[in-house]
Amino acid sequence: MHFLPKANPLYEKISVTKIVIPDVLEKLSKGGFTGYLNYSVSGFEAYCIFSSGKLLCAVSSEPGREKTGFEAIVYLFDKVFSAGGEINVYRMTSDLAMCAHALVVGVRLFKGDDVRQVDIKGILARLKAQELNGVVHFYTPERYAMMFYKNGLPIGFYHDGALSIESLPDESRKVAALPGAKIDVCTTKPMEELLNYDLLQMVNIHKLWEAAQLRSTSLRRKERLPMEADGVAPDDGKLAELVDDLLELGSAYLSKAGREIVERRLKDGGGSSLLLDSGKMANFLSQVASDAREVDSHARIDEMIELMKSEITGRLAS
Repeated sequence: MHFLPKANPLYEKISVTKIVIPDVLEKLSKGGFTGYLNYSVSGFEAYCIFSSGKLLCAVSSEPGREKTGFEAIVYLFDKVFSAGGEINVYRMTSDLAMCAHALVVGVRLFKGDDVRQVDIKGILARLKAQELNGVVHFYTPERYAMMFYKNGLPIGFYHDGALSIESLPDESRKVAALPGAKIDVCTTKPMEELLNYDLLQMVNIHKLWEAAQLRSTSLRRKERLPMEADGVAPDDGKLAELVDDLLELGSAYLSKAGREIVERRLKDGGGSSLLLDSGKMANFLSQVASDAREVDSHARIDEMIELMKSEITGRLAS
């Protein structure tokens, strides 16, 4: 579970049955929003962190499972359709958004260490000496408190029950001194570097939303793929839309090379109709994955392939 500050609400407790999440994300982006959107439902939460209208990161989690990036958005959309829930939107300064990024997806220098077993003064000295950005997070099962840092210097403090970002670390010290208190230390890049990334510019979130809606409809009706049920093939328009989605996903993860890989493997396999055959479709995805790893072995290829599977399943099952 993440503990981002709730000091400056824009919207709170808005039912997802009354909104379209992609529309909300686009509205925040176009408005130059800085802060975060939080979605929650029983046992599940998701965060989308913005700065100057750019979606810096997304994370979705439930006990034992966490997704980030595109996969987190897909996970979020699927949960909205299956479980309902609410969203909250909170404003932040750019510096706090940077710290929120550190807390949610940053590098962990310490994670779950016992406060009494670590050198707190040494940790703070390291943050200062290395001019690090991020969060020092103290917590117990009942309490939590955070200290936010920019360029190694504290810029604010927050704790459970606080109504605003505070200027003194008194409560953080109290939580750190509690029996069994744990510590996380999370760091991230300067905001100037984070702003080079905008998740909303890398994928069509409306198509991801539509695919999630299709998957939800398919599950509710307990339908199977047409090729496994009655052999009725989808119309050419639906296949063309599916191909466009796959091309876009390839491009989102590997730029021009990703699009070319998808185009080539579809052509080699005999065209878009291969997607109607479970065996050919599986082989197509395997080839795309192999080609993609040759282009960039560090890219999130498994995530891309899972999204492609979701697109194929969702569109052909409707």
